[in-house]
Amino acid sequence: MENNIKNSEEYLNSILGKETGFSLPKNYFSTTEVSVEAKLAEENFTKENGFTTPDSYFKDLESEILSKVSSTKKVTKVISFKERVLKMIPIAAAASVILFIGLNSFVFNKNEELTIDSLSDDDIEFWLDSNTLNTNDIANVLENDVLEENDFYFSLLEDENIEDYINTTDNTSFLNEIN
Repeated sequence: MENNIKNSEEYLNSILGKETGFSLPKNYFSTTEVSVEAKLAEENFTKENGFTTPDSYFKDLESEILSKVSSTKKVTKVISFKERVLKMIPIAAAASVILFIGLNSFVFNKNEELTIDSLSDDDIEFWLDSNTLNTNDIANVLENDVLEENDFYFSLLEDENIEDYINTTDNTSFLNEIN
């Protein structure tokens, strides 16, 4: 094995200090075939140029482009705000007249008076829940309308009738009425 190392080209060059001066790029031999084929294919191409430009093409190019761009000016129609408002005035007047007639005929021609009987039970409960009443408020309202015994003059009840009624009805129903 020592002979191989001593006889190798690199070992000898390092001892003698000689270098050949030639060096190859990496992967030179692997890409040589491709480059030779490309050169041969190039030789088969025609030497004439297939494309030609007309005379003074580049001199006239800028003026042609500018003429196409500047010729597309559009004339815009201006609609005046004043004209639109003037067109809408008759429509608004007709709508307001129809609205006035409709509201007067359907809403304002009601001759009903509002009474407590016309209110629903839910409305009354809501009002009582949302408003706080105290005994002074109730006393002020009912101050003049205090009920007296004389207010019941239309009913002629005798004690015997009341006793018969109490004896014939179930006592639990009275307790339920009290609660």
